[in-house]
Amino acid sequence: MEKGLLEKENGGSGEIRWNVFVEEVKRVGYLAGPMVTVTLSQYFLQIISLMMVGHLGKLALSSTAIAISICAVSGFSVIVSLMFLLSHHYNMR
Repeated sequence: MEKGLLEKENGGSGEIRWNVFVEEVKRVGYLAGPMVTVTLSQYFLQIISLMMVGHLGKLALSSTAIAISICAVSGFSVIVSLMFLLSHHYNMR
């Protein structure tokens, strides 16, 4: 069984064991690293699109910002609805 971070060893005070803490951070980082990378990439894609259009003027910048927002919201809602339909379809079997 795994030892907890605050587990008392031989009647110790129950202080955080830093070697265990570092190992846990490494494990969580190994799992969360790709998710953080994807999220930042999606965010930077929107920023870069706005930066490329920004020099064309206020109208182009505002219309691009609105288009990116609408695509993000509508695309997300389509994906969520498709996931719901697929899960409902497979639960019916």
